[in-house]
Amino acid sequence: MKRSKDLRLIFVLLAFELLTLAILSVIAVGKYGGRGKTNARSALGSLNAAEAVFPDSALLKVGGDIDPVTPAPTDRPPVKTPEAGATPEPTATPEPEKFNYYSFNFGKDDYVITKQVAPEGGFSGDALTVNGLSDDAFTIPVKSSTIVISGVNIENEYVNKPLPLREIFAEPLRLRRFDPAADGQFIIFYTHTYEGYCVTEEEQLHEKRWYTSEDNAANVVAAGTALYDRLDLLGIRGVNNLTVHNDGKDALKSYELSYATLTGELAAHPDARLVVDVHRNGYGKLYKGKLYGPTAELDEEKYAKLMFVIGLDYDSSKGEYSYENNPYWKENFKLVFLLIQKLEEKVPGICSGIALRKTPYNQGLAPNSLLLEVGFEGNLVSEAQRTSEVLAEVLAEVYS
Repeated sequence: MKRSKDLRLIFVLLAFELLTLAILSVIAVGKYGGRGKTNARSALGSLNAAEAVFPDSALLKVGGDIDPVTPAPTDRPPVKTPEAGATPEPTATPEPEKFNYYSFNFGKDDYVITKQVAPEGGFSGDALTVNGLSDDAFTIPVKSSTIVISGVNIENEYVNKPLPLREIFAEPLRLRRFDPAADGQFIIFYTHTYEGYCVTEEEQLHEKRWYTSEDNAANVVAAGTALYDRLDLLGIRGVNNLTVHNDGKDALKSYELSYATLTGELAAHPDARLVVDVHRNGYGKLYKGKLYGPTAELDEEKYAKLMFVIGLDYDSSKGEYSYENNPYWKENFKLVFLLIQKLEEKVPGICSGIALRKTPYNQGLAPNSLLLEVGFEGNLVSEAQRTSEVLAEVLAEVYS
């Protein structure tokens, strides 16, 4: 019995000591603020003793006051759940990509082009209308020297089959529009990089057969760079590849080398809308006392004449025409007719016309591939650059 009383007395004393320690800790916090907090924890060894004295619904606050715990708010708006059978709100559908479609109306002396903006497959109306032209008059004959169709000069010294324009223009020209927010929208390169121009009028007086220049300020790179710079100024970003392909190489070997260059650029820029291989034409001798360099003139400014070369789909390894060798030549043909009209509207007489070739000259690698002959060796660099700048403005217009 006595032992039981002693045990109860021991428990009471322990409880009293714990209560005393808890009270001392509160006093220490109130007196010393942050310092007392550390000392109190050290004296207790843990906060378990204080937790035993004070209920869970209270907090210790610096200064020793006890505030009730603020309960979590219960007035939050309820989470909305869709009612059974309710139709979910529709999500925004991205707008389909728009393309520029061009249809052609040919007359005896000229032609009219109509533009239509529509999503893929959305073109409506007639792609081709022909007025006042028989089928024979609307066909490019076999290996003709030069013919004129609806005001456009066409040289055909190589293609040994007739080309009915009704078949070429049966479908509208479709152009994927330039994206001002994207890079790599066009690719410019130079198969015959060193084809040169005259820098001064004095140079025009000296015969330079097959004139070449390694100075990019005096060869076709100057013309191509003017094209690139003006497109860039108009907000259209692309590639100007300056790889040299004809350093000591013959003309055809250069195309093999530029094939590799263009293939690499197309792999790096698969969304390119346009490919341009820049050349200049050649006469090779004096004409009326100076190098041949015909020009168009507007507002006392001279522009080198521009010719478009269109390669077809002849496969020399098989000795036959093959669609797979250049599936894009008809589209290129329509694009050139579009550009000629727009260029002539800006600078009358700036275009010499079209020169046809049997083989693709790398134009079978991508749609909308242009091979340009910007002037002759007798043209001044400045004349070639002006022409390139006008072409840039036209390209920005038809691709926008």
